[in-house]
Amino acid sequence: MKKIFTVVMAVAFAFSVAGFAVAADNAAKPAKAAEKAATSAEKSATSAEKSATEAKKSATEAKKAAKPKAQQVTGTIEAVDAAAGTFTVKGKKGNVDLKAGDKVKLGDFKAGDKVVVKYADGSASSVKAVKASKAKKAEPKPMVEEKATPAPAPAPVKK
Repeated sequence: MKKIFTVVMAVAFAFSVAGFAVAADNAAKPAKAAEKAATSAEKSATSAEKSATEAKKSATEAKKAAKPKAQQVTGTIEAVDAAAGTFTVKGKKGNVDLKAGDKVKLGDFKAGDKVVVKYADGSASSVKAVKASKAKKAEPKPMVEEKATPAPAPAPVKK
């Protein structure tokens, strides 16, 4: 950002110096030459404005690129501090310490709750409880034992 601003200022300075040099040379010439100098100065100012506009666009694009990528963690709440607006979620990759975002209400959760949390840059944007039915579906169902039926007796061998 600082480099872009420095480049824009250097270009603007160069155009202003060039504009003054052209104006000084043409001061001795008739009025027609003065009009040409004014035109070149306007062109310099216009190009400086374009450079400034391009620098602003670049700065805006840089801000967009700097936004942290949203992440998601599924796990169990280890600790909740509703007053401070912080909580810890234990996921597959370890613990994640987060701060509740504007729309998140931690009063509904307690330690031990299974949740899915969307977050970016250490701030949770949503916290949703995992439904018990999903947890039950994940568990394997017990198999029903079948009663053993005796195998039929082998047929007598004829000699």
